[in-house]
Amino acid sequence: MRNVVLTVLALAAVPAPLAIAQNSRKMDEVQLDFDPAKPEPIVGWWSNGRELLHLAPNGAYRMWVSQDRFKYPLEVGAWRRENYAFFDLEPYRAKPGTRIRVNMQKDAGTTELVRDGLADFRWSAAPPHIVADDMLGAWVAPTEQLLVFENGRYEWRRTAPASGITEHSGAWNSEHDVLVLAPDSPAIDNQRLRLVKAPDGEFALETANGRLMHPPEVPKPEPSVAPGLRAPGTGSGPVPSGADGDAPRHSPAAPPAPSAAPGAPPAASTPPAPSKPSAHG
Repeated sequence: MRNVVLTVLALAAVPAPLAIAQNSRKMDEVQLDFDPAKPEPIVGWWSNGRELLHLAPNGAYRMWVSQDRFKYPLEVGAWRRENYAFFDLEPYRAKPGTRIRVNMQKDAGTTELVRDGLADFRWSAAPPHIVADDMLGAWVAPTEQLLVFENGRYEWRRTAPASGITEHSGAWNSEHDVLVLAPDSPAIDNQRLRLVKAPDGEFALETANGRLMHPPEVPKPEPSVAPGLRAPGTGSGPVPSGADGDAPRHSPAAPPAPSAAPGAPPAASTPPAPSKPSAHG
């Protein structure tokens, strides 16, 4: 009992300003992973090698159980940031009021997202590249052309001959290196095209009738010279302008001399000799 009394008396003897200063010094020594005054951006793509998470700028989010963002997402909902260190996910297909806490932490200077039951996520500027990315775009062959869009839709058109089914559209899916076209019309069967890579590094889609290739790139035209500037190789500095700021004004050139009549001899380059006085002069 005596020791307790002595301890209380010793604590009471510490001046209040000194205790506050000691606590402040301890707080200054605490290293925070994030600066509360400058919250780190979290919008973008996050991956842990298995799941893929996308936080959109409009507050929506999607999560897949693979790296294939073209597949149907496992979760769709809204995200809400609470402070600089964590935010909540609110899945749409869950019980109302359900919130999933996602914490932020630093690992060797890299920001990670921590969600219970899953491996930690790391941010990337673009989604992971997968085989389906190489299936996107325009494909052409001598008799057909195909457009594969990133929104999961496609358009196919026959270019020659114009007989039978000339065009159809629908949804597409990928099964590793196989592109599956599912037409909207039930009268048209699904089509399967295999993605192959030629020795020159170019991709092609193989069908039963041949191959579709990406169309050659059309060279871009050379940019025209902007008003008030000289063309390359004609000197430096701006072109002098006229009173209205356009190209310089010049005096109109004299009209060309009329051409000689057909069959007439060419005009002499020396002035003609003076003519003799007329007999009537």
